[in-house]
Amino acid sequence: MRSILNNKKGQMEYPIISFIAVIVILLVMAPFMLKIFNSVLTPFASGVGNVSAEAGARVTHVKDVFITFWDMVIMIAFLISLVLLFITAFLVDTHPAFLIMFIIFGVFTFMFIPAILQLVDTIYANPSLALEVSQLPLADFVGQNFIPIMVGFYFVIGIIVYARFRRNLQ
Repeated sequence: MRSILNNKKGQMEYPIISFIAVIVILLVMAPFMLKIFNSVLTPFASGVGNVSAEAGARVTHVKDVFITFWDMVIMIAFLISLVLLFITAFLVDTHPAFLIMFIIFGVFTFMFIPAILQLVDTIYANPSLALEVSQLPLADFVGQNFIPIMVGFYFVIGIIVYARFRRNLQ
């Protein structure tokens, strides 16, 4: 029985920190990846379009689908991290370690938000990436409203934690 509990195969060590890191990496790398993608596919689509209009339209369609997909990947990663945050809020009263982890993650999240937002704003304000930033409306929304979103979620999670502890006291 002990070996089953100690088997950690297929489990992440720090899921919340990992997903926050993934979100930051996606937000920072998205304009650069789209810049590379656009610089390759735009001339290719116009070149293929000169040979066959249908082929050019198909290449442009693939480019548009990829851009939309990339924006949705960023939003899905953000939502998954928020779901993990909610799960830890419901587990706070089961073991003191969850409460300590929740407090530490909350403090670190709000400590690093200004640095992360400054980095994202610097990249998103770069004029050479204006086209790519305009192609990421959902990621831009998260970048612009990250602090109110996080404060709102921590407020709701604070209510959940309070209700969990209040219920256990009765």
